[in-house]
Amino acid sequence: MSAQQQLNAKPLTVLLVEDNEEDALLLERYLRRAALAPEITRVETTEEMAAALNSRGEGWDIVLADYNLPSFSAPAALEMLQTSGFDIPFIMMSGAVSEETAVAAMRAGAQDYVTKQNLARLVPAIEREVAEAAGRRRKRVAEQALRQSEQRFHRLVEAMPLALFICDSRGRIIYVNDGFESLLGFSRMDVEAGALTLERILEGSPESAMPLLKMWSQSGTTTFEIECSTKGRETVPVLIGASVLNPELPLEQRQIAAFLADLTEQKHSHEVLRRTEKLAAAGRLAASIAHEINNPLEAVTNCMYLLSKGNLDESARTYLELAQSELDRVTHITTQTLRFYRQSTRPVETDVHELLETVLALYDARLRSHSIKVTRQFHEVPLIIAYDGEVRQVLANLVGNSLDAMQQSGGRLLLRISRARDWKTGEPGVSVTVADTGPGMDSYTLGRIYEPFFSTKGITGTGLGLWVSYEIVRKHHGSLRVRTRQGVSSGTVFRLFMPLLPLALSSRSEDSLPASA
Repeated sequence: MSAQQQLNAKPLTVLLVEDNEEDALLLERYLRRAALAPEITRVETTEEMAAALNSRGEGWDIVLADYNLPSFSAPAALEMLQTSGFDIPFIMMSGAVSEETAVAAMRAGAQDYVTKQNLARLVPAIEREVAEAAGRRRKRVAEQALRQSEQRFHRLVEAMPLALFICDSRGRIIYVNDGFESLLGFSRMDVEAGALTLERILEGSPESAMPLLKMWSQSGTTTFEIECSTKGRETVPVLIGASVLNPELPLEQRQIAAFLADLTEQKHSHEVLRRTEKLAAAGRLAASIAHEINNPLEAVTNCMYLLSKGNLDESARTYLELAQSELDRVTHITTQTLRFYRQSTRPVETDVHELLETVLALYDARLRSHSIKVTRQFHEVPLIIAYDGEVRQVLANLVGNSLDAMQQSGGRLLLRISRARDWKTGEPGVSVTVADTGPGMDSYTLGRIYEPFFSTKGITGTGLGLWVSYEIVRKHHGSLRVRTRQGVSSGTVFRLFMPLLPLALSSRSEDSLPASA
């Protein structure tokens, strides 16, 4: 072989099972003449074969084995190779062998069988088997990479906070992730049962399943808001984005993957913002009205003062004093409205017992006329730092609403004052409970009682009492909770909590809606 041929020769690592050293040299010389550069390691025992396999593994390009050795054999070597799990081509060689023996060797797993008298077949067989083995290795590497990619994708899909489902062209859901189960409550068992469909999770939504499937299959990626139904048939607002997984297939064979993002918190935030803007607008309106009323009130007050200085009989003077009393009450209401909107900065030590007693005195006539029994459970509590007029207004609204609820058939009004702590922060304070035996409220009314201008009293109600009360309580960093029940043992319980510590100078941020329990 020339020097150039030696440079162009293909390297070949050969594990040779052979007991005859001369045959090994002849084989090496033959392979070199065939433009190969063999690196041959000869073994002739089980131990040497095992050591060679362990040292290089699949680094061997091929195993060539003589059929019969004094203490070893090609079938035994083939069995060792198969046990090792290495994918190395194996070719048996022999001086003379029957056709049955060759067939048996091939069935046992040998890639080929070559006689030493016909080595012309050896090099093509080696090249073929080495190429096929390299192809098998590349395929295994690609399959392993694919499995790892699939595992990474699966872990990613399962760990992501978004819900994911995959459905076929008929709307049957064939896969869901953990996020889907957390959002809608359906499990993989529901999917495996084959009963979960797109139509089922769209129950209660104005959108129907088949038009959506048609749109997704034809137009590709789409994103929009929709409402989905949970396993318990509750409605959840979501942002849904869907895409076709296999657009190259016919429409009836396509699969759609859809992601669902929960919009509950976002909708809640929008509702808080809407309600805040509504409250601010109502507050400005109330303050504007109160300001405009003040001007004519002052004029009427002055006229009545001048009138009181004249000569009036006893009856006229009585009516004048009554009118002056009512006028003072109107003046007080407008002043309180302006003070609430402008947020007075002069809180004082306030006795809650005294405030509640003045409210009861205000409603004494109504309590007696409607035969409403008042039960007082007043415990000793410390003074609180508060805007006393505003807290009195809150108590008046709560007591007044309870009387309105019981005016048809009478009832019992329970008032309790006790020490308490904020259930969130543990801050000490005073709790005032106002409970009645009225008909209670339904869920719709309960959800709207703090909205401005919402009223169940018809033309006699303004819908501002509880809204104003809630704003006052929030300004005092307190809480106002409500519990109600309709039917037997019906009634409504309001629990007002006011902290003991002085108020912060800055107003509290709008971080929650009124609580109901």
